[in-house]
Amino acid sequence: MPLIICTVFFALLFIGEGAWYLAGVAMKEHELARFQAVEHPRRLTSDIYLDMLG
Repeated sequence: MPLIICTVFFALLFIGEGAWYLAGVAMKEHELARFQAVEHPRRLTSDIYLDMLG
């Protein structure tokens, strides 16, 4: 019985860690998409060459 309890506990722990990691990855992707949409929109503007130069 203790083995089953430990197995369930660690399975839940690793599932929680995986969900935490995936949430962090999704948040980083969302932040990057928001940054690109607000700070560096992907559209042709008259000053796009300045963005290309760095």
